Parts: sequence; structure tokens; C-alpha cells
Amino acid sequence: MLCDELPKIMWFENDNDYTECNYLFHYIIIPDVKEGIMTVKIWHSDYCYEKCKDEIVSERAFPLTTEGREEMIAYIRQENMNYRQ
Repeated sequence: MLCDELPKIMWFENDNDYTECNYLFHYIIIPDVKEGIMTVKIWHSDYCYEKCKDEIVSERAFPLTTEGREEMIAYIRQENMNYRQ
């Protein structure tokens, strides 16, 4: 299932991005340690984030916390369900 391999919060606290896809549903998580947030950007394409920065269909920031990570997972999964319908 989408997000099953999502790293623990320490990954993001160390300023690492994370990306995953499910067919044409792609997302990237970009942490901002100074601001204490993780921003999720979603796009629908065959291409990677670097090629699709202008094609973002949804973007949302979450607190850089364990609870924020859980909220983020729910958001990503819901966006994927909406896309598939």
C-alpha cells in the first residue's frame, strides 16, 4: 500500500526528501527543518518531480512531528483514492 515504506520522522528531521509513486500518482515530501514542516507535492505524470514542477495538482504542509507524519500519510492515501475514482 502507498506509504508503507515511508521513512520514520528522523529521516525528515535530517533534511531528506522522499518520493514515491503509484502508476501516474506521484508525490514528494520536502522537509524544511528550520520551519518545522514537511511539504507534500502531488502530480500525475510519467515523469519525475524535476520534470513536473509546473504540474503540481495538490500541495500541503504538515508539522515535522510523528503526528504530522501520520496526518500526512492519511492525506496522501486520500489524494490517491480521489485520483483513482
